[in-house]
Amino acid sequence: MRFEIGRDIIAAKENEASASPTFTFPAALTRKRLTKSNKECNANAVRIQHGLSSLKEIAAKEKGSEKRRTAKEKSGQEEALKNCRILCLLLLMCLTVGSCSGCGKEQEVTEDNNIVKNPYAGAVSMEGTPVIDYVVPRLLPNILVDKMGYLAGSGKKTAVVKGRKLPQNFVLVDGLTGEAVYRGALEEIIYHSEAGIYSGYADFSDYKKTGLYYVECDIIGRSSAFQIRDGQYTLLFEEIYGELLKSCRQKSITLSEAVSLLEVYEWYGEIFPDEDGDQVPDVLREMRAFVSYMEEKGTEENQEAIYAAFLAKFGYLYQKFDREYATDCLKRASTVFGQVKNTVGRDADTFFALTELYRATGRYTYRKQILDYKSFFEDNSSYLDEGSYLHGGMTYVATRQKVDMELCHSFTNNLRDRAEEISKHYEEMIDPVAARNNGPDDLLKGAVVLACDNYFLNNYQYTGVIEDFLHYLMGRNPESVCFYENGEDRSSYLLLLAQLAASQA
Repeated sequence: MRFEIGRDIIAAKENEASASPTFTFPAALTRKRLTKSNKECNANAVRIQHGLSSLKEIAAKEKGSEKRRTAKEKSGQEEALKNCRILCLLLLMCLTVGSCSGCGKEQEVTEDNNIVKNPYAGAVSMEGTPVIDYVVPRLLPNILVDKMGYLAGSGKKTAVVKGRKLPQNFVLVDGLTGEAVYRGALEEIIYHSEAGIYSGYADFSDYKKTGLYYVECDIIGRSSAFQIRDGQYTLLFEEIYGELLKSCRQKSITLSEAVSLLEVYEWYGEIFPDEDGDQVPDVLREMRAFVSYMEEKGTEENQEAIYAAFLAKFGYLYQKFDREYATDCLKRASTVFGQVKNTVGRDADTFFALTELYRATGRYTYRKQILDYKSFFEDNSSYLDEGSYLHGGMTYVATRQKVDMELCHSFTNNLRDRAEEISKHYEEMIDPVAARNNGPDDLLKGAVVLACDNYFLNNYQYTGVIEDFLHYLMGRNPESVCFYENGEDRSSYLLLLAQLAASQA
């Protein structure tokens, strides 16, 4: 009788397993050990499996004897079998509930004082073997550095050290030999109450030897590797300039990038190479080929105004190398703009095209249309967030043609006020532990505004602020992310790096 009961229990359990959903609990993540509740889950699951296995063995051994039972004996056992089934199912349910009671409970895993506690728990399924799904956590370094590196000569070279406890000193280590090459004390240590951690600066500005390095501290650990190089910003400028020039050759460069590339060349032409020595900068030669491509391809819808701005700027810059071709480009720019001027409103790209055309041709009709924007610029600086307004204003202020002085003053005053505001609050915006900003794109726009104002002022303070913006964007931020490597907004990085490279030339 007990053998038949065991067989039926097995059948009931198998039917129940096939009809009931499998329990799956949240995945656990821990860096040292499973919590006590996890162990209980595993033990209960194993006991259930052992019990089922034993019943199966008993049923198998007595299978032959069951066949010899008479129908009369089986009918007498039906009531007992029913009661036994109920009892076994209740037992299984109790074990299951008991095993689940600790599975979802959150436990704090305490490691050392410099690692934030992570509350996670373990889980098993109803299978015989416990199922533990581990997710590798994203580990962030507690020493933040500019991953693109530092300038070997003048300028500040600092890393940010953060943690619940901080040591007194740091070490700069040669990344190739493992040798400590510079030692110093942490500076400007402050406590961040919201994050519950301290931070301080490791300043190794006095160390000027080039190479591959990392910063290391007791308790905290080490930073990502970085380089110290001569001509750091020139090398980075050449890198991103090379990418844009390659895109130009492959005809994949956007019109906005092409215009920005020409503008940076206009401002800092001395750092642009002429590798073939034909007295024509490489960038202008490639842009001439791009003009031919665009004339064959045609412009996309809603791109006519920016294309007119591009043609006008290129014609203006190219006239001292080939006046006839430059004149053709200016005529073509006027034609393109004339075809759309009645269909486009007073937007940023239209303003940019008007300023470039007016500077290149001096036509009164363009000057008059520019003045229609005068009321828009007064007591309003939000337009500085749009690249075409910003760079169009820069073109208008710099032109040798007759200009409206009130409009020029309005633009330059707004630009100056915005730059001063950014300079005043930039430390909060790019705080490496508790930054207050609207993301890397917004920071990059702010840095470009500073660079535009600095083009007029050549302010040493602004140059330092721009450098700090780049340190933040290149890795010295709370997430230790190098946004520069994402390859986005190359035009803005080109301007910032060109200005720093030119200031160090």
